[in-house]
Amino acid sequence: MKKILTIRQATEADLRSILLFEFRNRAWFARFIPYQVLRRQTEHYFKQLLRGQLNTTVQYLVCLPNDVLIGRFTVQMLDRKKRSVEISYRVAKHFSNRGVAQYTLKHVLLILDTYGIKEVYAQVANHNKASINVLMACGFEFHEIQMNAINLASKVYDGLIFRWVPGEAMPCLPIFDKARVYSAH
Repeated sequence: MKKILTIRQATEADLRSILLFEFRNRAWFARFIPYQVLRRQTEHYFKQLLRGQLNTTVQYLVCLPNDVLIGRFTVQMLDRKKRSVEISYRVAKHFSNRGVAQYTLKHVLLILDTYGIKEVYAQVANHNKASINVLMACGFEFHEIQMNAINLASKVYDGLIFRWVPGEAMPCLPIFDKARVYSAH
């Protein structure tokens, strides 16, 4: 996987790719992401985000070698003093259950660690077993439950909050730079 994926921070030039990615996967994402969150993610929202006008949020993109976007990871600052953030992610349906989320999340956690982030939180609906497994495989630990916190079109689910702290057990990872992923030799 390390030879076929690019993990990089989104720029303004990625706007069209992000909008197309969201449009093509909207029904798939609606199974896991509340409608009100999906509805807010308009072209205007992404323009503000990519121009740095929402300076508490950063986007990381996962692309194939032909620059086709297959995943998007969002990091949002929760508390600057505590250096805590929340991470969320989505992977295109055709690339789910192939290790893309786990592989990318491990790399994004390394980036966050280098920026001095002390805590990373993630919230997932209790029915989303795949994301729960990804978080656990990346060293997240269950932190708390929020009853009836995630309102999807089909049902209201409990939100499970997971927490990751840098320096705690995380599997060894390849070395990479901002643009490409390389294996360590």
